[in-house]
Amino acid sequence: MNERPNASKRAQINNLCPGLVAPESEVERLFAVLDRYGGFDAPNGSLSIAFVSKIEIARIHEQFMQDGSATDVITFPGDSDEGLAGEICVCPEIARDYARENSLPFNQELSLYLAHGYLHLCGFDDRDEAQRDAMRNAEALAIETLVRHDALPNFSLDS
Repeated sequence: MNERPNASKRAQINNLCPGLVAPESEVERLFAVLDRYGGFDAPNGSLSIAFVSKIEIARIHEQFMQDGSATDVITFPGDSDEGLAGEICVCPEIARDYARENSLPFNQELSLYLAHGYLHLCGFDDRDEAQRDAMRNAEALAIETLVRHDALPNFSLDS
């Protein structure tokens, strides 16, 4: 059964990555499905999603984590008292490159990055081996849930 979760506005989506097609309603649905069917302790409040270039993610990584390398996803917790669950910054270019190198679907790889950020906001971490194992298991469950509910967005990125 492919139920459609409540489509209320959950995320503010900012597409700052040139060439990325990221249908907002489909990104909203991704988070609605994770909220409803994922079995995670969903974060309270709205999400801010930023799709950014490699240059921008490297700048953010340097500014907040003192590491100037490009990375796949960076998550910032929000303040639920102010109605903000947090911000997830993802780099579609990193997802595209990784997907190509590993013969994976681009939309699934980019969805994994969004799920990873969401899971951080649900309380998962990946700082040590035990936490990484729990995060990887949660990521697999999240992707399985998204696939089962036909909720992987139709992302595309010009090469």
